[in-house]
Amino acid sequence: MNQVPPAVTQTLNRVVERTVERVVPDKSQGASVITKEVTVVVKEDDLITDSIEKNLKSVVRIMKKTDEGVAGNLLGLGVIVSNDGIIMTDLSITKDNSAFIIETEGGHLFNANIIETKSKKPVSFIFVEKSEDNSEDNKDSKDSMLKTVFSPIAFSGANTLKLGQTVISITGGKRTDVAVGIISGFIENDIEKASQPLNTDTLNEKAANDEKDIPQETIKTFSIIKTNIDKNNVITGSPLIDMFGKIIGISTIDSFMENNSAIFISVVDVKNILSDINPVNKEATEIKKQ
Repeated sequence: MNQVPPAVTQTLNRVVERTVERVVPDKSQGASVITKEVTVVVKEDDLITDSIEKNLKSVVRIMKKTDEGVAGNLLGLGVIVSNDGIIMTDLSITKDNSAFIIETEGGHLFNANIIETKSKKPVSFIFVEKSEDNSEDNKDSKDSMLKTVFSPIAFSGANTLKLGQTVISITGGKRTDVAVGIISGFIENDIEKASQPLNTDTLNEKAANDEKDIPQETIKTFSIIKTNIDKNNVITGSPLIDMFGKIIGISTIDSFMENNSAIFISVVDVKNILSDINPVNKEATEIKKQ
């Protein structure tokens, strides 16, 4: 029997069915609707390139801000997670620094500062510095620039992660590179949460009586995503996205400690952290390149 060449089998196809409605004139009733099932073949390569293109504007380079106020060494990458300039990155990037300069895909430079959070995840957040010029003319210019420059990435759901699914890491230092692979494994964490909703009054009453019998249940969450991507092709802070362009993980300094394969911190639950972040300085001022 003839065998399909490996190069062909490596290109997977995804079959998507969609419903197409067409209105057809009818003499007795004036018009009728004919529903027709159409099969559309979407190549995996097309999904990958589309998801990369969709997120290039969401990835930024983070550089240390020198004493002279200019961009210093590249610390790593970050990903924009809100349209007002909040950026998520690896905790190691902000550990010994508090002031940064970020560069967007379009080459725009901005001052940025760290946001203090109570999160225990090994990720951190920085936000673009506020402008000192509050004039009406400058405000219009900034609002327009924010809409153009800050393109937040979309988050994937926790239940969508599957072993063997294709994933992409957007990475690169001086230029943008991509690394494509599959999910090869997970590391799970056990988290205890209330087994039923408890209102504030109930919690306060139990705390006052020193009661420790609040019903708890243990749920498993993915804390680490293992891939077969070569760790040498990924730099700190690189996002990991699925084929539909949604972020599922971010590389940390710990990502490079396991053999030759890159691992990523799962960030599908970061939306809960973002809801608690409310930096005062949200208006961005672009700075000139030196």
